[in-house]
Amino acid sequence: MFSRRITYIGGLFFCLLLGGCFDPAQNELLEKVRGANTPSEIETAIGKPDEIHERGALKIWRYYASGGDICFSAVGSIALRMVCPQ
Repeated sequence: MFSRRITYIGGLFFCLLLGGCFDPAQNELLEKVRGANTPSEIETAIGKPDEIHERGALKIWRYYASGGDICFSAVGSIALRMVCPQ
């Protein structure tokens, strides 16, 4: 009986641990950034980007997500969602 409980608890812990290894869903991230239009608002809502590419004053922020990555272009205090470059 005790062994079954330990096995169950261990399995549950393992599943929770693996759950943190996967990218968040695209719709979850988009819901969190709804209405955000500055880099600081986006970063507050979903954290630091997984990749940042700089092209002069333009910064492209990329967030990995299951269902498709999400990208934002940021210039100064303006950030807009864009199609992720390949």
